Formats: sequence, C-alpha cells, structure tokens
Amino acid sequence: MTTHETGEFVEDHDGQATDDGLHTHHEEHEYGHEESDFNPQRHSEQSHKTVLSGEREEDNREQGKDEEAKIESEKSGQKKKFELQDQTNLLPTKQVIFVFVGLTCALFCSLLDQTIVTTALPTLGQVFGRADISPWVGTAYLLTSTATQPIYGRLSDIFGRKFTLLGCLFIFLMGSLACALAQTMIQLIIFRAIQGLGGGGILTLAMIIISDVVSLKERGKYQGITGCVVALANSCGPIVGGAFTERASWRWCFYINLPLTSISMIIIVFLLPLRRIRGSMIAKIKKLDFYGSILTLAWAAPFLIALSWAGSQYPWDSAAVLVPLLMGLALLGLFIYVEAKMVSLPLVPMHIFKNISVCACFFTTFMNGLSFYATLYYLPQYFQIVRGASAIRSGILTLPLMLVQTVTSFTSGYVQSKTGDYWWNLVAGFTIWTIGLGLLSSITPTTSIAKLSGYQVIVGVGAGQTFQTSLIAIQASVERKDMATATGLRNFLRQMGGTIALAACNSIVNNCVRRNLSGVLSGTAYQAILEDPTRAMSLGLSASELSAVTDAYSRGINQVFWFCAPCVGICVPITMFLVKKVTLNRSDDAAKKAEAKAWVESKKAKRAKKRKGSEETVVDSGASMVTTGEEEETRDGRKGREQ
Repeated sequence: MTTHETGEFVEDHDGQATDDGLHTHHEEHEYGHEESDFNPQRHSEQSHKTVLSGEREEDNREQGKDEEAKIESEKSGQKKKFELQDQTNLLPTKQVIFVFVGLTCALFCSLLDQTIVTTALPTLGQVFGRADISPWVGTAYLLTSTATQPIYGRLSDIFGRKFTLLGCLFIFLMGSLACALAQTMIQLIIFRAIQGLGGGGILTLAMIIISDVVSLKERGKYQGITGCVVALANSCGPIVGGAFTERASWRWCFYINLPLTSISMIIIVFLLPLRRIRGSMIAKIKKLDFYGSILTLAWAAPFLIALSWAGSQYPWDSAAVLVPLLMGLALLGLFIYVEAKMVSLPLVPMHIFKNISVCACFFTTFMNGLSFYATLYYLPQYFQIVRGASAIRSGILTLPLMLVQTVTSFTSGYVQSKTGDYWWNLVAGFTIWTIGLGLLSSITPTTSIAKLSGYQVIVGVGAGQTFQTSLIAIQASVERKDMATATGLRNFLRQMGGTIALAACNSIVNNCVRRNLSGVLSGTAYQAILEDPTRAMSLGLSASELSAVTDAYSRGINQVFWFCAPCVGICVPITMFLVKKVTLNRSDDAAKKAEAKAWVESKKAKRAKKRKGSEETVVDSGASMVTTGEEEETRDGRKGREQ
C-alpha cells in the first residue's frame, strides 16, 4: 500500500491491497516458513534473494507509477503528480523521550552557533588581522542556514527524515571541526557557511520529526520544551562565546559542538525508528525540485547579503545594497512562478497560501522573528554600550528575559496539550509582548536594574507564549502531506524576519547616533564608535563626551523597541480575526497510534526471530561438523579394512 501526495493510503495499481509499510517483504517471507523444515543456510540465501527481489519489485512499481503518471499528465497537458509516503509514526512516550533528547541536543548546537560568535568577533579580527571582514563569520552561517530551510522539508519527504537529518548532522559536525581548526579568516568564513548548511537542516528536521512521532494534541508540551531550547541557546550564545574567548580559546566555540552532535547522531541512529522510504534512488532523485532549490538559493543569497550590508557597511540607497536587493526580489518572483506553474512536487506548494489562517500564522511568525532577534541583539547592546557592562555581565543581566521566556514556553505548551486550544495563547502572548516592548522603549541610561528586569519579565511572558504556539497553529491548519514543507517555510520566515530586523534596526540606531553625535566628537573617535560602540569606554573620552555617546545610543535603542512594538501589536488583531480555531484531535490519531504500536511489535518479533535463527544455525553447524567427522572416520576405517 502506498500513499498519494495527499498522504492517504490507497491500493496499488494491481487492485490488491499490499503491505502498508508496517512490515517489509523480508518479514513476510520469514513468517511464511515452517520451523520443522528450517535449513539455516538455504533459508539465509533464500531470504537474501527475496529481500533483493522484493526491493527491486517495489522500486520498479514506484518507477512504473511515475512513468504512468508522466504519460497521463502529458496526455492531459497537466503537471505530472508524484506520490509521497506518509512518515507519521506515533511512538510510545518512553521512546519519544529518548528520541527527544537526541533532537534537542542537535537543536541546541545549531541555535547556539547563531549567536556564539557575536562576542568573539573582536578577538577573531585581532587574531587573524582581518577585522574588516570579521562580521562575515556570523553572516555566513546565518545566510546558508536560512536559505536552505525550505529545501530540507521537501528533501525529508523524498529521502526520509532519518537519512536527511543524519546527513545534516554530519555536515554540521564536519563544519564545526573545520571551523575549530581554521588558520585564516577566509577559511573560517567558508567553514561557517558549510556549518550553516547542516545547522539549517537540523533546526527544521528536529521540529518535523517531533511532529511525526507525537500526535498533534500532545505536541504542544514537546514543542514547548523545544521553545525552551531555542530561547536558551539564543540567549546563552553570547555568554558562552564570551566565556570561551576570555577564559580558554575562541576555538572552543566550535569544539563544543563535537561531543553534543556525536551524542545526537548515536541516539538518532539507534533509537529513532522511522520507516524506510520505498523506491529506487533514481526515482527519488527524479522527484527533486532542482529548479526550486537553485532559485531559492539564487534569490535568498543576494537578498540576505544586501540586508547584512544595509545601514552598516553601505547606505540603503547605495548600489551595493540596491542591486543585490532588487536582484533577489526579481528572482523571488521567478521562483514563485516556477513553483506555481512548472514543478510537479514543489519545495513550497502554493496551495497552502489559499488557507487564510496559515497565511496569518506565517505573517505573525515573521513578526515574531523580527521582534525577537531585535530584542535579543539590542538589549545586551544597551547594557554594554549605555551601562558599560562586559559581554558576560550583559548576558547575566538579560537572564530575566531568557528564564521567563523558557518557563513560559514550556507551560504554555503544556496547557495547550491539556486544553487543545492554541488561539488564546497567541492572542494573550502578542498582547503582553507588545506592552513589554512599549515599556522597554522608555528606558534611559539611569533606569534601575529592577525596572529593567521587570520589563524583561513582561516581554518574556509574551514571547514565550507565542514562540512555538504558532508552529502548532500552522501544523493544525495544513494536511499531513504539507506538514514538513509548512514547518520548513515557517522557520525560514522567522529567520528572515530576524535578518531584516537586524538590518533595519542597525540603520535606526546609526542614524540616531549620527544626528546626536555630529559635531560633538572628533572625526577619529566618531568613526571608531560607529565601527564598534562597545569601545566607547576605552577611547579616553571626557565625561561630557561619554555622556553624549551613551545618551545617543540609549535613544537609538529606544527607537528600536518603538519599531518592534507595533510589529508585534499588529499580530493581535490578525490573530483574533484571521487565525481559525482548529481542533487538535485528528480523526486518525488512534489508528496511527495502533499502527505505530504494531510496527514496533513487528520489529521486535523480527529481531527475536533473527536471534533464534542464528542460534539454530550455530547448533545445526555444530551438528553437521560432528556428522561430517563421524562420516570421515567411517570412510577411513572402511579403507583400512580393504587394504
């Protein structure tokens, strides 16, 4: 039994309902033999031949279906349709916990690397003597990890979740090792880009696999814990990076990934029992959307590069920013046309945008990423530039935001699993978050730490409630067949929102600083502060000049939070009027759980039968050796008598 692209099980073309994926052809062959006629050697050879023939038969069947679909589509003038196999496998709670540990370890490493180098960049610039290109160490990772996220969702549909995730983990592991051993800044930037190729896939696939092994209603508490990991990793990144750089070596920012990623790979290999995707490798490769993959990278790369340059290295109206920005937008238009009109199995199926609730959730996710990354970056900047705190102390001062957001993310996920309602979490979360950002926009150089902590608590409560809840809302609103691609697109939009936020907010702060410091500082000091504002305390400025610098940056950061507040605030009416309440109880959940239980039991039975067969093989081999020895002795004795 195979599945159409809808994810529904259908009969094969011969009219017979065949295996639904719970047992392989090999298992059916094993159970078809009687114990009394068991010949281990012959049975092993026959089983091996049967497996090979069964796989060839299955691959030929898949290939035949694709060819038939192609012929039919050519006759009708429509795009050919490919079939996808449903990978839902609702595991028992005990097994889910083990798998979840492996996934969260990998997820933590991937997200930690987004921010771990931010506090190490000055040191890297000094070590390699290339401070002019040191920001690319962070940009390279963000660029590749963001641009590839829509691709991995569809790759996992075609090649299987486990295979794709292990590939991403291996790329991330090798990239981390290469970064730790880099000898030049150019090498480090290239290796960071490679590391990002794996990191982007880990982020998307971890969330997809959780959705495969946990039912929609129970998913909230697990995604809530995932939200904790996301908040913890993003918040701890600068602290961990600063600690390694100051106390050990910047190379430990990458060495730390090696043991954690290795543990994740071991857990995934041995404890993640996802089903094999049927079909030959050639048939799977034919399903790939090569045009969409190339165009995704082609439009995202110049677009993200332009955003990373805008307002920091080049003005927004310069050719260096406008040319790649417009090129990226033009290629985005071409990508949308190709996906909608030309591709049979697109990376981004356009029909999901016909669902207004999904579109609303995508929009709020984009705004979520925009406001979260702006807060994550500029709140520590406030403590370092305006209050004169070190990188590590600024990380400690942002702990109220991190801890409250972590706790709220978990509790909201747990409540959501119990009540089956995500809508109120989103409305309440965006409302509270807007209030918190409004309060943060009022901070000054003399605001007390108690007030700052209180404002962070309010922001953390609001952000935590919306962090992973939007993912549940999206997954509840799409069919199973679109779950992986919708998850990848959601993560892409969140990362894209963060990238746009950093570019826009950087321009906001720099423009404010230029207005307030123009004519106050000497040209050298003015330029040095614009390049690295954290150096203001070490430039030998007078008390009045230093006060002007801190006041200018305080006003600039205020404007950042004023910019973010309406971005989150608009999500409240959009959620209230456009996001629909969808039940988290799916009609086929009980059947899927029973199916998964039967699948696990069949695997156990298969392993037990293999062990029993190997034991009987050993016994029969020993008996045959004894028999052979007796026959040889008899022949030797007969020959002696004849002589």
